[in-house]
Amino acid sequence: MRMSQIISNEFEFFDDDSDYAVIGPHDNRIHTADTRRFPYNTVCHLVRDFGDGRWLGASGILISPNVLLTAAHCLYKHRLGRGPMKIYVIPGRSNRDAMPFGSFKVDQFYVPVSYINSKGILRRRYDYGIVLLKQPVRKLTQYIPVRTYTRTQWRQIAKKTPVTICGYPSDKPVGTQWHHHEYLRKATPTRFFYTVDTCPGHSGSPIWMKLDSKVVLAGIHTTGIIDENGRPYGCNKGTILAPPGMFNSGIRFNTQVLTNIQHAIRDQGNTMKRFDLH
Repeated sequence: MRMSQIISNEFEFFDDDSDYAVIGPHDNRIHTADTRRFPYNTVCHLVRDFGDGRWLGASGILISPNVLLTAAHCLYKHRLGRGPMKIYVIPGRSNRDAMPFGSFKVDQFYVPVSYINSKGILRRRYDYGIVLLKQPVRKLTQYIPVRTYTRTQWRQIAKKTPVTICGYPSDKPVGTQWHHHEYLRKATPTRFFYTVDTCPGHSGSPIWMKLDSKVVLAGIHTTGIIDENGRPYGCNKGTILAPPGMFNSGIRFNTQVLTNIQHAIRDQGNTMKRFDLH
């Protein structure tokens, strides 16, 4: 059986069940009708097997033919003390069966050492990971450039430019891509805060924006909010939308993050832990 058939037929559910929320008063996510168009074709469905035979989904973004960025918690589980046994990347997936650019096996991935060693809320500062594909994606010719900006620049950008989050949420039909955009509400040196609607599976999604008619990649979505009973807002039956004033959030790319990404790509330094898959 081909890998595409396995992913299509045996895919079960998304397990990142605390990193999302639909913030009221409405769910404004939009279905991506044509995932073959840039930049939607660089957004990937990330499917992982942690050793129990179930394919669990998340999201990521290709920044080159064989390098993908995602959230660290999609790659490393503290309760297991390790990462997945198998990972496949599916660029521009449009539904359960349609994979216009194919599926790609992952050879290696990297997670910040600080993410592995940190506890509780401190992990959020390091919740990003780098995935290296065994074979490059040859059908894509354009990728979103990664950018960092100063605090003063962000104040100006946030006033006039919304951010978009695009990925593969589990409350929608399997393998369908959804996106939504809103203005930033807050930016710290390491995090973005926003009311963009997300659900499980959106973890690892790109945070991008348009500046001077060009799309730039500014961060990775990682974290949402839950209600007083520990349930996600708006993503499951019987749950309400998150009340206004609450924020989802993600990693903000800064100089240190970009340095660590480069260290992983070059297999240098000691800030990123390497995992090999066979």
